[in-house]
Amino acid sequence: MIAMAFYLPCNLHAMDHSKPEMLPDEHYKEYWEQHVLFEDGTFVTSQFLVANFPWPVGDDHAIMVSTVVTPDGRRTIIKNGRNPGEWGFDKEKFNLFIHTHRIKEENGLHEVHLGADDKNEVNMRGRTEISPLKHKRFEEDDAFMEAAIYQPYLEGEGNWAILQEDGVSFVKGAGKLQGFATHVKLNAPLEDLIDSWLRVSGLQGETAQPVPLLSAVERPDGGKDIVLTLKGVDGSITEFKDVRLKYKKMIKAEKKSSYPSVIEVTAHGGGRKMTGTIRLTRKIDHFNITDHLNFFERGFAQSRASVSNYRYIADYDLTLASATDKQAIRGKALSEYADVIAPKEKKIRRSPRRR
Repeated sequence: MIAMAFYLPCNLHAMDHSKPEMLPDEHYKEYWEQHVLFEDGTFVTSQFLVANFPWPVGDDHAIMVSTVVTPDGRRTIIKNGRNPGEWGFDKEKFNLFIHTHRIKEENGLHEVHLGADDKNEVNMRGRTEISPLKHKRFEEDDAFMEAAIYQPYLEGEGNWAILQEDGVSFVKGAGKLQGFATHVKLNAPLEDLIDSWLRVSGLQGETAQPVPLLSAVERPDGGKDIVLTLKGVDGSITEFKDVRLKYKKMIKAEKKSSYPSVIEVTAHGGGRKMTGTIRLTRKIDHFNITDHLNFFERGFAQSRASVSNYRYIADYDLTLASATDKQAIRGKALSEYADVIAPKEKKIRRSPRRR
């Protein structure tokens, strides 16, 4: 079982993070996704997805996918898909369940619970006092996408236990954790809305200093939607405008995918200019869900975009400069670069002409 608990700010803005909208659109998809790093290096993701799929899966289907990567690099996957009746949500409050997995909010406590028959377990409790960081609503014809980091600058503590390959003993750990969580809603094929998505969340070290959070979506037409903030030592948030990113030293990977190993940053905010670099320095995991599907799922996935997720510990080296002073901001961050590759077009077989 995996359980997570976080505190959410009361103000959720216009995007309702408490329940799925359940749109009838053919390509409707909505998900809540968490990225968390324990102080011992254990990495956890979980995604609660609600979507409409083509036959034979059908509409109003729900899937939960979680990865747990221990410090030695071993990955454990928990994955369940359920039809209506085996998943649901409360229309009055934040309480969504998929099979044995659940997200809910009660008395200000936001809790994520994942349960599996093999008894894998992670327990996390955290707090964020920062309001959700919203991306602009993207619209093109009848297609749209809404996204927000609904749990930015998450900090807390927890413990985990993962079943080893012998099927009997567990590897266990506990400690402090940091991370972020994202909420996304869209009604068109993913490859029509996203070309790539970079998220970088600074990790607070032993010495208190400002911590950055970057979320950059690149559209298929080359357009960019970038959110960049800096959390001060006092908890204040500085939002940056005119953010420009340059992806450098691209690394080619499998499935015709690639990712940058260096990102150059230029931005303005709070009367100061930010410049510097973010380097993806230590690999946590390279993950593509299509590599872990069964025969039926692989056949179905051929008509869907391939998403390769490159998860790294990053080192950032930034400078804040005003007319009178300069401040160096250096540290480590939890990062993910998602590269979206459109599915191959199926060739239509033509019947041979009769002579």
